Amino acid sequence: MIESRDQNPTTIDSSAWTGDSGGSADATVREAVAIFDSRESLQNAIDDLSLAGFQRHELSLLANDETIRERLGSVPGDVGSLAHDPNAPRQAYISPEDIGSGQGAAVGFPAYVGAIIATGAILATGGTALAAAAAAAAAGVGSGAAGSFLSQWITDKRNEPMLQHLDKGGILLWVNVGDAARERIALEVLNRHATQPAEVHDVRQTGST
Repeated sequence: MIESRDQNPTTIDSSAWTGDSGGSADATVREAVAIFDSRESLQNAIDDLSLAGFQRHELSLLANDETIRERLGSVPGDVGSLAHDPNAPRQAYISPEDIGSGQGAAVGFPAYVGAIIATGAILATGGTALAAAAAAAAAGVGSGAAGSFLSQWITDKRNEPMLQHLDKGGILLWVNVGDAARERIALEVLNRHATQPAEVHDVRQTGST
């Protein structure tokens, strides 16, 4: 259940996940998490978070079903059960601007390879993004055509997990809040667009995956 919209939201104790009863503050990351019932509401929340000063690297989404199955062994029927699971696989947020349109395609193939790397799509997709880029290059397609191909490919990969999770309760978004002031802003934005009140928790920082 998502916590109330109080000014002092209940904090989920991460020791219940990690088995640790203590640890330094430097070893944890404080996050807000919310569930959205559409891609539009998610995008509106992200737009508002960006206007409030949150950066792209502070946002993450739940990975696709295939990645969840590989990491956890099965895909739960309710994505809400993964909201506070530190082992839930995540992927970087890829904005529509990253994907581009006709103008982006005209920039050419190398720019799309750079975009894939910059947005973390290689990590999120197990390397298949780079493989697709290499395949397009090996096929000898022009830079514009390769860019168009990769634009559509990234669009599909961006939308895939969202569509999968909408059937299981909604789209999960995690936001690194850092301090109390940013937490209040994040909760206000998330609660404006999410289907249920947002929650906050402290996650033990074990390094990048």
